[in-house]
Amino acid sequence: MSWMVKFQKYFFLSVAFLLGSIIPLYGNVFNFLLLILVIFMLWKRKSKVWESLLAERLYIGVNVVFLLYFIVHTVAVLLKGNPIAEPSYGTFEALILNFVLIPMWVATWREWITPGLIKKFLLYFCSGCLLLNIYILFLVVGNKLFTSPGEALEYLYNNRFGENRYVLGSKYWLEVQAMLLAVSALVVYFLLIIEKAWKKRGLLLCMFGVLVVFLSFTVTKSAILGFLLGFIVMNFYLFRKLSFKRQFLFVGGALVFVLSLTLLMDLNKYEERIHEVGIEVQNVREGKFVGGTVAPRLAFIKESFRHWDEFALWGLGVTTKHRIKAWYEASDLNIAVFNNVNNTFLQYWITAGLVGLAVMIFLFFAPLYRMIKRKRFSFLILSVLLVFLVVSNSCVTLSWANSRALMLIFLAMFYFYGDMFSQLENDIPQEEKPSI
Repeated sequence: MSWMVKFQKYFFLSVAFLLGSIIPLYGNVFNFLLLILVIFMLWKRKSKVWESLLAERLYIGVNVVFLLYFIVHTVAVLLKGNPIAEPSYGTFEALILNFVLIPMWVATWREWITPGLIKKFLLYFCSGCLLLNIYILFLVVGNKLFTSPGEALEYLYNNRFGENRYVLGSKYWLEVQAMLLAVSALVVYFLLIIEKAWKKRGLLLCMFGVLVVFLSFTVTKSAILGFLLGFIVMNFYLFRKLSFKRQFLFVGGALVFVLSLTLLMDLNKYEERIHEVGIEVQNVREGKFVGGTVAPRLAFIKESFRHWDEFALWGLGVTTKHRIKAWYEASDLNIAVFNNVNNTFLQYWITAGLVGLAVMIFLFFAPLYRMIKRKRFSFLILSVLLVFLVVSNSCVTLSWANSRALMLIFLAMFYFYGDMFSQLENDIPQEEKPSI
């Protein structure tokens, strides 16, 4: 094994840990490090890198076409003169350093990636997420966790884990934190099911419990809904593959876990949120888009489609940011303080027209298409995709630097190496048949 391949493996596992911890805080720094790495790889192992890129040229090509379309669109807007709003060019950096560069890097793993390495990647990612949230826990409540645990838990639920806050000098959005916790909890649960060593299962069970409790602190509807849907889908498949003895142990353990979790959770806070949603839905039915978090999101969509003729086919391109802000400031739906549509699919539709919407649909559903085509399914992939889909319909996850890299790496992994995820699920330990 060459030193370059060894370096790539070490970098691969390091990125896994950082994806759950530091990269969501400093995503742009990672993008430039990745750019340097890919250029270095092209220099040292040009033939192998090109071979890997050509093997996944369709997926990478879609992202390149997206970039080229945006360039042509920008040139057309500028040549036309008098743009509809002030241009903002930050999208180019995102398209080059994320949508194009990340799939290229993920494709270069082909030479050395194995199911075992993917398993380690998933564990390192979850470990990073867990450690960062333990740090946030003490950042939010301090030593109250030991001196007044009941008061600390109440504070965590009432303040939704501190909501949007600065962590290690960078803004950490609650929606991104909740999404990472939901994905990490599902991944740890998956690792718990396929793990053969009982001691490691105990550690994974503890990690799963802590991650679910942390997720409950956020009281974030989209991430929690995504987690629950993913959890149901995963269990539907995995539970059927277990022996009767392991099914019995699984059900018993699940009941104990749920009962223990209800003792820690502030159920009153969730009742408040459910009541709040009910009021919002009623307000929307009466034409009042006020209060809470659901009503504003519906108002964003309604206001955006009032300007359907501006973006439906070609998109607004570099004028998107300021044009959306102008819509909201002139709206009668009380959304003047907001500046994006809080929906990934609609955001890229407005930005790049039908091309942008088509690329978003491709990125999210291409892994599913490849699984169906090859008839090799991974229910971990399906579960995580559900989290991504649900959360992406309530915030602009692929527009934020602190979640874009994470999602694009996972989406590319699911498409390129879905067979290896499927192979991991085939390693679920079965009950040994008695010898005659």
